[in-house]
Amino acid sequence: MIKIQSNFPLAQVTTFGLGGPAKFYLKTSSPEEAVAGVLTAQERKLKYLVLGGGSNAIFRDEGFAGLVIHFTGAKLTPENFATGLGGRVVVSASANWHEVVKKLAELGLSGLERMSAIPGNVGGAVVGNAGAYNQYLGDKVEWVEIFDGKIIRRLSQADCHFGYRDSIFKKKDWLVLRVCLKLKKGEPQKLLKEVNEIAKARWQKFGRHPACAGSFFKNVEVRKVSKKILAKIDPTKIIEGKISVGYLIGEAFGVSPEASPLKASQGLASGRPSGIHIAPFHNNFLMNDGTGTTRDLLRLAIKIKTAVQKKFGIELEEEVRYIL
Repeated sequence: MIKIQSNFPLAQVTTFGLGGPAKFYLKTSSPEEAVAGVLTAQERKLKYLVLGGGSNAIFRDEGFAGLVIHFTGAKLTPENFATGLGGRVVVSASANWHEVVKKLAELGLSGLERMSAIPGNVGGAVVGNAGAYNQYLGDKVEWVEIFDGKIIRRLSQADCHFGYRDSIFKKKDWLVLRVCLKLKKGEPQKLLKEVNEIAKARWQKFGRHPACAGSFFKNVEVRKVSKKILAKIDPTKIIEGKISVGYLIGEAFGVSPEASPLKASQGLASGRPSGIHIAPFHNNFLMNDGTGTTRDLLRLAIKIKTAVQKKFGIELEEEVRYIL
């Protein structure tokens, strides 16, 4: 029998530390219990939301007036992490992403090692097609198992419609249960070295548990930008076919790329004091100093988007998910 709590503070389970209480809350690492949570919500005619690592979710200050199913905490046991022939690995969506990447490296399975230390769980990585250093999770997916509210079924890689930080799962209220990855053989020692070096670099810059969502806005795909707009862009800020949002934000507020990244005190969060500010290490990281609210975050995000639109004619798109 599933254990549902009432009035649970969502700020405790999001990396931003924002959001009011969930009217109902279920935490589980079990696919069966997560499915039972969805069915319970349907029976009680409650709206529901599936939460993973909480790294990309932005809840209202008033909270969520339904059931939050917090699908997280799976250990890397044979039940939740199974290897097969041809470099195939089946892993629970509720497993921690970094732990999975490290385990794959230890097993000598290559293809995701550059995505070390990305916060969140496997399910969230699938939903957002996580990527780093020209590696993208969607490229390694063979199938994804979901509960669509009626039945448990599998989607092929093509069915998932993976794009840059995008997938079909962002458009559907489905519960991602498991994913099958197809990877290549590699040298464990070499892979682990890369995993650890990338993790060390990330954590030295950002900290192990920064009060943010990582990159807040998506980098801008060049193919979506007109030649007229592209003429305004420093070509050195275009990497792998994408324009750096950190660069765009800095230029929009008159801060050179070589200068220290923007901070709230430089005018971005003018008006009443705000606990949300631009990170000192990257213009595309918005941080909560512990006193911020979701309203503060939305206010700052709108100011940034407006400034970039005015300067470049580019409309920024969030990586984060607003649950408003």
